[in-house]
Amino acid sequence: MHTTLRAIASLTAVLAVFVSPASPQSIRDRIRLSRDKLTPITEAQANELTLTLNDAAIRPIQIWVRTAGVIDAHRIITATVPAHEAGHVKVGQRVKAFPPESRSSMFQAKITRVVSEGGTTSVSAVLSGPGHDGSSRYILEIVTEPIEALSVPNEAIIESDGKHVVYVEAEKGRYVPREIRPGIQGELYTQVLDGLTAGQQVVTFGSFFIDADHKLKEF
Repeated sequence: MHTTLRAIASLTAVLAVFVSPASPQSIRDRIRLSRDKLTPITEAQANELTLTLNDAAIRPIQIWVRTAGVIDAHRIITATVPAHEAGHVKVGQRVKAFPPESRSSMFQAKITRVVSEGGTTSVSAVLSGPGHDGSSRYILEIVTEPIEALSVPNEAIIESDGKHVVYVEAEKGRYVPREIRPGIQGELYTQVLDGLTAGQQVVTFGSFFIDADHKLKEF
């Protein structure tokens, strides 16, 4: 109980900084992260917060490309894919499709055509059976091929001031912030292009508390 109250008090103090009349620039100066400053967390606090650590590791990153399209009389759904995701879409990939008015009506489909022209990529997907009666538009969730890359769980990354930060366990019960350069964000994991090495332990659940406590100690 006392640990929870201390956590709430710490978070309240941090929030007070953000609502103070100081200028945005002065606030950023006051909460600038220090790479060398350790933030200790006691075992009792870790248990109270259900603190969870995961490895930065080479693992498959699964991406689902989402878009919307129109179906014709032959069960063919035609849609466009954003340019930054078009490279992940290929003929033969599986698709989950459903009409916006009935998400429970999930249909299986397959990509049969991918055409890029003038900066726009058009895809066609064919339903495996009859679609939903009266529905002309469908949401498509395209299951792409996973890539193998150094990654961390999405929950480990804190976005602040245009930066992406994770907290690394420097020693037992002590954590330091590390700015990373993220790459592809998948359903569960985000690729790390720079800032971590395989095997480092990063905080996932409980990272917000450590971040708040770390910034509080900067004053």
